[in-house]
Amino acid sequence: MQNKKQLFLLLISILLFTACNNHTKSRLEFDISNLEPKTIEIKQYGNALFSCDTNHLLDELKRLQPEFSYFLGNDLDNPMNIKQIHDFVTDKHHIELYQQTKNAFPDLTSIGEQITSATRRFHYYFPAIPLPKYYTYISGVYFESPILADNQCVVIGIDCYLGEKEEFYKQLGIPMYAVQRMTSEHLVNDVFKAMYISNFAKTTASKTILEEMIEAGKKLYFLEAMQPQLADNVIIGYSKTQNDWIEKHQGEVWAFLVSEQILYKNDYQMFKKLFGDGPFTQEFSEEAPARLGEWVGWQIVRNFMAKEPKTTLDQLMKLTDYQTILAESKYKPKS
Repeated sequence: MQNKKQLFLLLISILLFTACNNHTKSRLEFDISNLEPKTIEIKQYGNALFSCDTNHLLDELKRLQPEFSYFLGNDLDNPMNIKQIHDFVTDKHHIELYQQTKNAFPDLTSIGEQITSATRRFHYYFPAIPLPKYYTYISGVYFESPILADNQCVVIGIDCYLGEKEEFYKQLGIPMYAVQRMTSEHLVNDVFKAMYISNFAKTTASKTILEEMIEAGKKLYFLEAMQPQLADNVIIGYSKTQNDWIEKHQGEVWAFLVSEQILYKNDYQMFKKLFGDGPFTQEFSEEAPARLGEWVGWQIVRNFMAKEPKTTLDQLMKLTDYQTILAESKYKPKS
């Protein structure tokens, strides 16, 4: 009888979570076909650079300079700059990476369509923010920052999305939990993660675990708003199995945070355990994903937005009363 009761409570918890999640999704999904911009152009600096005749590199770069001034600037008369570019484009590993990207992305039609759709949503929610220009380049697998963004441009290290079976990633010793996110499926999500950081991220350190949780939750909710059709595990960067684990065990995680009075702590080790990247969270299980604090923060923000339908995404970005967000979310999953 006790086992049946526990199973019933677990099913109720899952149903409540699913209902809230579906409400959030329905709020974020709407017709964008008539929104601006009509289309996004992605300029491929990597293709242009690696197609240059290296025997006449200076002339080639000056030809490309007007279109790619963001990369080439105005200092092509400095011989050291030309040598640096020459060394980069003649490096055999970089040439191999370029060829691999050509194989993986023979064209950017699908990526362009996804970025256009998400950019329409971004412009709808934040019409006052100027839209950036989009570029791809060969980064040399700068996997720790595959997307660079500022208020003018978004620069995509296209060689960081060749797929989790890419041998070059293994040769570089990139951790498997990071390699699993180096796929085309994650590219557009990473683009808007970089745009979030450029436009909305706090510049001061969080004072409590709760503050960090909700700030992380705001970022993930923003990403969900940009691509509401994207699977949750892709948005947060989990495998499907990891996402299933936290959905099943969210009550236990929340009970731990509350019983140990962790929400209001300012403890470096606890910040690291709850927000540091890695293959798993050792305190719970080797099946438990890392960054559990981010996932919990996301659910708090989701619940809050579901219960506050008049709060816009722009307003959410500016909210800093973390205790009120928690209280009004009424987030209390069953353990």
